[in-house]
Order: sequence, then C-alpha cells, then structure tokens
Amino acid sequence: MDSAELATRARRAYERGRWRMALQIAPLVAVLVALSFVAAGGSTLTALAGAALLATATVLRWRGGALGAGVRAGLAAGLVPFTLLLVLKCSAHTMCAVGMCMSHCTPFCGIGGLVAGVLIAVRARRHADHLVAFLAAGSAIAALTGLLGCFVGGVTGIAWMLAGELAATLPAFAVELRRR
Repeated sequence: MDSAELATRARRAYERGRWRMALQIAPLVAVLVALSFVAAGGSTLTALAGAALLATATVLRWRGGALGAGVRAGLAAGLVPFTLLLVLKCSAHTMCAVGMCMSHCTPFCGIGGLVAGVLIAVRARRHADHLVAFLAAGSAIAALTGLLGCFVGGVTGIAWMLAGELAATLPAFAVELRRR
C-alpha cells in the first residue's frame, strides 16, 4: 500500500468518526420532536423544524470548533422557550380552556427567547476568539429548538421568541463587530 492510498484511507476513517460523533445528537433531537408532537400536536411545521434542527446541529457538530460548541449552548438555551411553552400548554390553564391561550402564551415565547439569548451571549464570552461563529451557531440552534415549543403560540409566538433572542444576542454581535 503506497502512502497516498494510506493517507486517503486515514482521511476517510477520520471523517466517518467525525460524522458518527456529530450524529450522536440525533436521539436528543428525536426526543424533543416527539415531545413537541405529543404536547403541541403533530404538524408538518413541527416535523420540518425538527428536521432542520437535526441537519443543522449535525453539520455544525461535524464542523467542530466554535460552531460545534455553539450547538451544545444553543440546545441548552433553546430548551428554555421549548420547556416554558410546553409546560404552559400541558398545564390545566384556565385561559387555554376558554380559548385565550394564544394571547396568553405569546409573551412567554418572548420571555423564553430573551432568556435563551442571554444564556448564549453569556456562554459566548468563553469563545472570544471565535465569538461570531459561536453566537451564530448557538442562536440558530436555540431558535430551532425553541420553535418546537413555540408553535403552541402560533406565528406570533414564534416572532416573539425570535425577537427576544435577537434582543439579547444582537448586542453581543455589535460589541464584537465594533471591537474589530
């Protein structure tokens, strides 16, 4: 076996290992999607958001570095709006019983998004050399994770969640851009 063939085989083995490591996130994403289906009702949007979350998280983990680190932070931060809305939906809340759930749930989407954004911005300080990559990856994963729960609040709930997350992470982006 010549050295070029050996190098090719080693590179393939290395890449297969990276993909296997990246795909370890799949069971967690499957659980989140299943919880969303059970609590919020199965929909095409939930399935699409779950597929987008799985694909994005897998690719970012495969890339590694600050992008891979952003996946873990984004999942943890995205669990805030995800859990908050699913708990509200599953509780025997009187507002939901009389059909006013949407108007009551949407502000909680915004609060969950704001908390998620703050968590990502705080964690981003550990990745000062690659802050923008970490913030972008973490924000994308948190938004996709939060979407699985904020479908309960409808389009308005999703908009509130994204606005809350952006309100917390945009200042961190701005500080980094100004520093450069």
